Amino acid sequence: MRPTVFVPFLCLMLACFGAQAQSRAPDFFAFVLFGEGSDGQPLPMVRSVAEGATACPVLRTTAGGGSTTMSPRRRPPGGHFDAVMVCEARYPVGEAASVFLGDRRLDLPVVSLGTPRRVVLIGDSGCRGETLAKPQYCGGDGFAKVWPFGILSEEEAHKRPDLIVHVGDYNYRGTERGLVLPTSLTGYAAPLKVSVYDTGDLDDEDEASLPIGAAYWSQNIEGSPNPDKWSNWRDDFFRPAARLLVAAPWLFSRGNHELCSRGGPGWFYLLDANSPLLGPGRHQKECPPQLPADWRPGAWPKPPALPFSGQPFPITSNGPFRLKLGRLNIIAVDSANAADAVLYNLETYLTQYGEVARMLAEDPTPTWLVTHRPVWAVVRRDKGGPIGLTPYGFINETQREAIHRVFRGGLPRHVTAVIAGHMHRFQAIGFDGPHPPHLAVGTGGMELSHVQPPPSPENPKAPVRVDGLDRGPAYVVGLRDFAAMIVQPVEDGTWSSVLYGIEGQALAICDSRWPGPGRQRSICELK
Repeated sequence: MRPTVFVPFLCLMLACFGAQAQSRAPDFFAFVLFGEGSDGQPLPMVRSVAEGATACPVLRTTAGGGSTTMSPRRRPPGGHFDAVMVCEARYPVGEAASVFLGDRRLDLPVVSLGTPRRVVLIGDSGCRGETLAKPQYCGGDGFAKVWPFGILSEEEAHKRPDLIVHVGDYNYRGTERGLVLPTSLTGYAAPLKVSVYDTGDLDDEDEASLPIGAAYWSQNIEGSPNPDKWSNWRDDFFRPAARLLVAAPWLFSRGNHELCSRGGPGWFYLLDANSPLLGPGRHQKECPPQLPADWRPGAWPKPPALPFSGQPFPITSNGPFRLKLGRLNIIAVDSANAADAVLYNLETYLTQYGEVARMLAEDPTPTWLVTHRPVWAVVRRDKGGPIGLTPYGFINETQREAIHRVFRGGLPRHVTAVIAGHMHRFQAIGFDGPHPPHLAVGTGGMELSHVQPPPSPENPKAPVRVDGLDRGPAYVVGLRDFAAMIVQPVEDGTWSSVLYGIEGQALAICDSRWPGPGRQRSICELK
């Protein structure tokens, strides 16, 4: 049966775009994204994504400041992205510009490096598709409905967002958890069923799944029956997001569906901010080979041979980067490889949070920490690290332990929010202790999970007290609704926000001043 409320983030711009997409010219997209330059300053870049192109577009400023031919990015090997060309250039600050490809033109926004007034938070925006387990319908009438981001992009100029933060997981339909490898690939007598490497792919209604073991299996091995490919990225993210892409500059965070074992090749080609445009010592990243060099198609080592057993797994993690935007800093942490319910890749995250500590120590500007996997989130007890004698568990074990070891006294006070996704629901936490408020906004389109912790039947909008969540009481509210959040930062470091549902209605209001010692409040109130 088709979900009755499936209006994914990805239809968010499609009140008009869906009808146009039926008479399809080769797809052509452009957007502005932020990276951190090698000088430590925020650097806007423009990316174009064009099907069938043989040359890069031209960027022209609206004020007549000249034109720049964009430079191509390096395609992933394997041929699965050969149908699309991705190009990039530095983007001007303070003036609009347009990207031209032949007779086609895409107008892009004015970019400011000042404190953003309105920030859109979205996450987990892909669609599961027609899978055997929990199928999710990914098209049809849902794309014709207006949703908060569509409303935003049509509002008058002073109400439009200054920044869009996507907390990760863009491509679901192309990133299933398992593979059946054919005998033509392995050389074995029978097909081989394997679980794709991940360090926790959380959905409270699914069976427990943590395929970390002696072997590393990837959907991107040479000869894979389901490699990462452009068509999945196009259908899950780019086509539905076409109108939002040009509305404001983006900060893209990497989710676990963008691991090298899953959608990593497309991530590093299409959305990852790493680029030589950022300055000396910076370059485009890519996934390493996903099979040992001596494993030849059709002649794998005899079973039970395991790829990369006893060796480092071929994973790639970005270091944290910081955007200094007026009186707000945003630090993005690549938590794709941080295990949810066990300690795994801890050394990587000790290094990452050591760098975060350096950034925070040198600059006391109010700061948001953006990470796909939550640092503190309440889940079912069997899905995370248990919280004392309560019926709850928490995630993320790896990030939490790294933060404990690096920040002995807790995160500094000028960290005013931790923003995440990963859970396919909304969850907001205020602490009685020193922890900053925590938001999980994984409500952009993926099939939703039930609220944890379950609310009180007598007062379902009241926060649930969870004792012992990282050494202190926490007050948690949650919703199972498709939604987007609009955050309004204030120069003094405080912020307020509204969570909007698919009809534009306010589902929750939030204020960074609400929680604190003795207040017994969450960061948000449900409407």
